[in-house]
Order: sequence, then C-alpha cells, then structure tokens
Amino acid sequence: MTAASDTLATVRRVEKLRQYMGAQVLGSSDKCVCRKLSSCRRAVMFDGRGAPRPEVSFAAGQLSHVGRHYDLTLGGKPCRILVIAMDTVHPREHVTLDQRHAEVMKSAELPFSDRNPHMKGTTNAIRLAVGRKPGADREGEQFRMSGVRQPVHVFDAYAMANLRLCSATANGARSLSDATMSRNCLPHLAATVKILEPTLCIVQGVQVHKVLTELMGRRRQVAPHLEQARLAGVGTLVASFTNPSAWGKLRWGGLNGVPYLYEIVAPTLRVAYQRMVGAQAPAGTATALSQRRPATLDRQRSR
Repeated sequence: MTAASDTLATVRRVEKLRQYMGAQVLGSSDKCVCRKLSSCRRAVMFDGRGAPRPEVSFAAGQLSHVGRHYDLTLGGKPCRILVIAMDTVHPREHVTLDQRHAEVMKSAELPFSDRNPHMKGTTNAIRLAVGRKPGADREGEQFRMSGVRQPVHVFDAYAMANLRLCSATANGARSLSDATMSRNCLPHLAATVKILEPTLCIVQGVQVHKVLTELMGRRRQVAPHLEQARLAGVGTLVASFTNPSAWGKLRWGGLNGVPYLYEIVAPTLRVAYQRMVGAQAPAGTATALSQRRPATLDRQRSR
C-alpha cells in the first residue's frame, strides 16, 4: 500500500504544540511554567502528615514526541497514530519537543532486541497499526514513501504523549501513580489531542484509559478493546491495552512469551487498521480476548 506524508502539515502541528507548551508547560527559558506545578510537587514529595519523602525524585516538563512524518497517509487515507502512556521514569527535567524527538529516533537506531520493553511494545503496536505483523526485522520498521529518498522509520511517523508531563519516582526506579498529577495534566493532554487530531490513539495502561474517559464522549465499542469516540472533541479510534512493561501475563513488550501481544493487541489493531484505511491486515488471531486485570498490576516503565 502506498505510503505518503504531509510534512508541512506536521510542521504546523508541531509549531502549534510548541506555542501551547511554551505558554502552559515549559517556557522558552526551559523553565516549567505550569500553574499546577507546586500542587503536583506537594502531592508526591510529602506524605499525608506533611513530612518530606526523601526517596522521591521529581522531574518537571517532559514534552511529547511528534515524528516528522506524523501526517501519514496509507492508500490515500489518513493514518495519524498517537500513543498515550502514563509518564516516564527517568529523572530528566525540561525535555523539549526537539529533545524528545531525538530520544525516540535514537531508540529507532537500535536493533529491536536492544530496546527496552516499552519501546519494543510500541514498535509492534505501530507495525500492526499500519497493517504489518509484529517482528524484529528492520524492513518491517520502515516505509518507502513517495517523494522521500531514504526509508522512513515508523518511529518518525507517529506521535507519543504522556498523560503526565512531569514524573515522580521512588528511589529512581518506580513510577508513582498519583491522581493529583494525572488530574492536573489532563488539560495539557486534551490540548495535545486537539492539535494532533489523531485517527488512532493507542492507550498504554489501564489507569491511563480510566483517566482518559473524562475526555471521551460519543463512545461506541467496535471490538473488545477498540472504541470509536470523541476524544477531547476529536473523532478517533481508541485502542486500550496494558502497558507493554506490565507484569506477568499482561506484559507485551517483546516477541516471545507474550501471549497478550498476539491474543489481544494484534487482533485489535488489525481491526483498527481496517477501519482507518479500508484494507485487510495480514492474517492472524481473529478475536481479541477480554481485558480483565487488577489496576495495581499495571507497571509503567521508562522509554
């Protein structure tokens, strides 16, 4: 199927996102200007009695990734893919849009086996969303696009946003899922969705999806893990899964020993692909199984 992209449209979206984030989250001097910053810091860095929690690290202003070919079309049909996760766990503050893009494209340079579980899962999710099969082959991660001399990696043809644009970790490793931070950041995610206008949102994390429902309307189930909805006013497909780095049977950040990938993620995204571009995806498991899990098992990892 012919792949193409409108890079000028993507440039305009990135500029709008840059203007919004510059005014509301991370200013031009790389200073976090979010009005809710102190509220988020208090929520995680002090306990219920107001005592400091020295084991907690807080990193503010970690912005999104938008690929240069985000405005992708397949067979002439728009295929704008936005992956939404919870947060990151690396304690790096003030990550700009350009820096986030560079980080993701650095991961693209690695062999599949050298990526972390989150990015392995994201790789396969994007492959499936554009009508391909999961795999570790380099060819399956690249597009040959009209008018573009060099192959385009799938990481440069999607966007990735976190629900929380600041991160809090315990002892530098474990992400602290805090409702205050999620609630405070939700308007920023809504603005991101309005600017990017995705045709498919791949939600990584049951808790992420739970919070997102506050932005969702006109919901219609089209498959066990797939809805057609208005998300922040944008008509889109919403595919909801666990995080690729989740524990046990809920994990899908790899290729072997991850039935969740083949039994739930793959068939769901095949349906999404067919609805987006009107074409049949490669054959595979026909039915997505029901997702039932305790929310406490969903563990987010860094990219």
